[in-house]
Amino acid sequence: MPTVKPMRYAHSDGHTDVCFEESGKYILTCGQDGDVRVWEGIDDDDAVSHKVGDKAFAIVFKNNRIITASDCNTVQAYTFPEGAPDGILTRFTAPANHLVVNKSGKKLVAGASDFVIKIVDTDTSNSKTYSGHEAPILSVALDPKEEFLASSSCDGTVKIWKIDDPKVVKSFNIISKCSDVSLSKTLCRLCWEKQKGEFLYIPLEKEIQIIERNTWNKVGSITDENFSGIYSVLSMSPDGQYLAAGCYDGNILVFHISSKTCVDRFKHDNGFTITALAWNPNGKPEIAFCDMEGQLGMLEDLTLDSTGKTKSETRAKETMGIFEDEDDDFLIQATNEKLADDNDQPMDEDNDSDVDTPISKARPLPDLDDEDSRKAGFKPTPMQGSFQSGSTPCHLSSRYMIWNFIGVIKQYNTDEENSIDIEFHDTAIHHAMHVTNTSNYTIADMSSEAVVLASESDVDNPSKLTCLHFGSWDSCKEWSIQMPDNEDIQAVTIGEDWIAVATYSRNVRLFTIAGVQKEMFSIPGPVVCLAAHTNQLMVVYHKGLAIPGDQSLGTILMTVEGKRRNILNGEPLPLSPKSTLAWMGFSAEGTPFLMDSSGIVRMFNRNFGPNWIQVANTKSHTKGKSDHYWIVGVNENPQQLRCIPCKGSRYPPTLPRPAISVLPFQLPLCEMHTEKSQYEETFFRTHLFANHFDHWASQGFEFDGGLKHEALKPSQEALMKLFALSARSEREFRALEVCEMMPDEHTLQLAIKYASRLKHIQLAERISELAMRKSEETAQEEEVEEEQEDFRTELYNQHNHVETEWSHTNGNTQEEEEEPSISGAKLNIKEREEKPARPSFLSQGRSNPFKVSSSQQKSTGGSSRGTQVFDAMSKKKPVAPQVIIKNSKPVLKKNSSSQQKLLSAKKSEKEEISKTPTVPSTKTASAFDLWYEDNKTELLDEFPDLSEEDLTQVAAERFRELSKDQRQEWLQKAKQLKSENTENTDNKKRKRDEDSDSASKKKKEISKPLSSNSNTKLAGFAFSKE
Repeated sequence: MPTVKPMRYAHSDGHTDVCFEESGKYILTCGQDGDVRVWEGIDDDDAVSHKVGDKAFAIVFKNNRIITASDCNTVQAYTFPEGAPDGILTRFTAPANHLVVNKSGKKLVAGASDFVIKIVDTDTSNSKTYSGHEAPILSVALDPKEEFLASSSCDGTVKIWKIDDPKVVKSFNIISKCSDVSLSKTLCRLCWEKQKGEFLYIPLEKEIQIIERNTWNKVGSITDENFSGIYSVLSMSPDGQYLAAGCYDGNILVFHISSKTCVDRFKHDNGFTITALAWNPNGKPEIAFCDMEGQLGMLEDLTLDSTGKTKSETRAKETMGIFEDEDDDFLIQATNEKLADDNDQPMDEDNDSDVDTPISKARPLPDLDDEDSRKAGFKPTPMQGSFQSGSTPCHLSSRYMIWNFIGVIKQYNTDEENSIDIEFHDTAIHHAMHVTNTSNYTIADMSSEAVVLASESDVDNPSKLTCLHFGSWDSCKEWSIQMPDNEDIQAVTIGEDWIAVATYSRNVRLFTIAGVQKEMFSIPGPVVCLAAHTNQLMVVYHKGLAIPGDQSLGTILMTVEGKRRNILNGEPLPLSPKSTLAWMGFSAEGTPFLMDSSGIVRMFNRNFGPNWIQVANTKSHTKGKSDHYWIVGVNENPQQLRCIPCKGSRYPPTLPRPAISVLPFQLPLCEMHTEKSQYEETFFRTHLFANHFDHWASQGFEFDGGLKHEALKPSQEALMKLFALSARSEREFRALEVCEMMPDEHTLQLAIKYASRLKHIQLAERISELAMRKSEETAQEEEVEEEQEDFRTELYNQHNHVETEWSHTNGNTQEEEEEPSISGAKLNIKEREEKPARPSFLSQGRSNPFKVSSSQQKSTGGSSRGTQVFDAMSKKKPVAPQVIIKNSKPVLKKNSSSQQKLLSAKKSEKEEISKTPTVPSTKTASAFDLWYEDNKTELLDEFPDLSEEDLTQVAAERFRELSKDQRQEWLQKAKQLKSENTENTDNKKRKRDEDSDSASKKKKEISKPLSSNSNTKLAGFAFSKE
């Protein structure tokens, strides 16, 4: 079987023609959209198009000229590769259907739908007309000796014409009749024998007839026992030894002419009719073909040899005869010896046969030095080159250097100009800029602070990096730096106040936004691309050779500012089979995403692994096989994949400005047509796309907590629907598994009510037990977190202790017996939200889980006690993402006004006088404090460079990683220590209480009634129910 690359969209649906440029480097096609496209190989993603009419029916190439037949009823020539018109060769009263030229290119033969055939002199445009058919012409074929002309028509005849004397020599009535070419099941593309034209080949149903020259008699036929369809298109190989036949049902068969055997075959995946075939003229075993749907394909590595046999047959034939010489004598001798010496010779335990070949008579295999054996062996897959995400190829005269959330940078490289246009989506960031590209910049990136341009080195100049820092507050808005010799820039990216550059020498250089060289590190392979977001840098590079057809890419994901660490350190990057990396970047929320050439979009999952997960398939949204989507941005909240649809190409045009489409995300779960899988996909995807909130919190960003709650609402609704579906389907075990994924106790209470309403009592009891277990685990986790927060708060207060004037009490205040509290600047730490009271069924003991308290009835309303949420749910509108603010420094709380300071000073005097002495409070060591004190030495040895603050954060993370049993052990130690301190404190309190009681008695004895003026002032602070 030949190697077949994926079909390419070439033209719109309908008849499509194909031919090769004389060197075999370019493929030319024309179709029903009126375009001629020039492809630099089948993998060319940006074919050059030339408009020749509303429809194009035929194309040939000769002497650097493209000759086409269009719906203008003309046959016109165009220059190559410019595509400029080069004169009209002839005209018809209807469109021409087929064109052929002779070897020299001096004669052109055209057959049209007006029943007329013309032979045209391409130099003088003189023509000779041949009339005689009674229906549109299907095809024409010129004798290599230029003596005869063969033609086929919709009138059901094949005619042989004498070129010098325009008359019919022979006529065959052998094909089906029809009134138009579009209605014919065969194009009946005739073919002469290549060298001398001794035979004419006519494609028919089930066979290809062979007609002898001069006698015009049938001398044979070419058939295949496995094919019984209609042969439609014929094409002879350049050496004249093979005949390719395209069929009505999508088959392509390759025959060896001498042996009349089929040596290779191909079946179209969709069974579309083959409309054109063309052999590569440079001798490669390749055939380009087109189908009725306007698609272009290529058959490569055809199984061809000089005898018409397959490679396996050739190999078998070459190995035959190695032991043929003297075989008969040897067998006779062996037989006689066996009869005579049967008892004397030892048995050979290693062979089943008693007859062994003498070593002296065995000859080695001949040296198979043919072309096939030389081609055999491992062929490594070419490594993917470096690229800039969001850019189009550099060879285009008009291209995108970058398209991202900030704006678009376009490059124009023509004979008239070489310039760069910079546009911003939001003009409030900066106005549009036009830059003359005198330095030949080919790489670019942009952010809200700067635009970075990079150029490769040439003979005179090294590689150069230029930054247009329009966000600078000084007058210098631009800086440049040159790379060392032989170190070309291959990729650039901009982060938050820093720039990363990857070079050919496998170095990654970091600069500040103002141009200070900051850091530098090496990567273990050639760079593929870079991406950045805030303080994150992602590097993709080649790790080594992969399995044939694949790419072996490694990934580095690191934070370059703040707490520097590697999240991914050389882990393999997952790609689809036989594909390359097409786009890689970050979402607006800071999560890495990638897309490969197969259209699969993957997302980095920080909470599981970390690993990559498929979240979309852009190819499932395309109409044609050669259509693609080009990513410009990704949003997680709302979930949007912003792409540009590219019809028949991988890259969008610069003019007209393409429109952006928004594609949905969908995880590839099994059985997505079922209701169960749809709920599971919604739950899984919603949680996955909400992971960035946890990442924000770990990085110190502040955001509205309600934003995360709104983002997770669809997952909660899907989970409740999944529970209801499982319960109604009598899948109680599955329903309990769903309950284990429910986020809060209120949802579990609703599940209990719904289970009891469906009479699933055992399920309701198990959910109740699950709820109590979750309550205990939540209480323990909250206790640990509160202890850790108290420890960190105390540590921060100790570090930020500042003596201020309001931290001293007035000298007139009464002395207190309690210990002085730590005063100073306080961190702006959000207070923990008050937890709602737990449901009644989570109270002490095994109470009735189905009993509803009055407080719960008030909170849940009066509609079916909350279970209606399982039966009907309304969709929630998506909430727009909010701006993220990062706190790099502690924020001091500010007093409202100076007047308030004076009032508070007076109030403090009164409060100090009215205060009663209290027992000094001592901080009880928490479980985290005990663990931290015990492991602090080891942490200091492991992280000697960290500050006390960062070391505490690391310790908190380590404490969370402890197993449940280990944390429980430290909690027991803390409780035991707390109980001992409580007993000691109670003994001290007894004596203190006695003193306070005596003091209160004395105070009551000397107290007097307040005056009327004092009572009036105090009445203003009385609590009013209104």
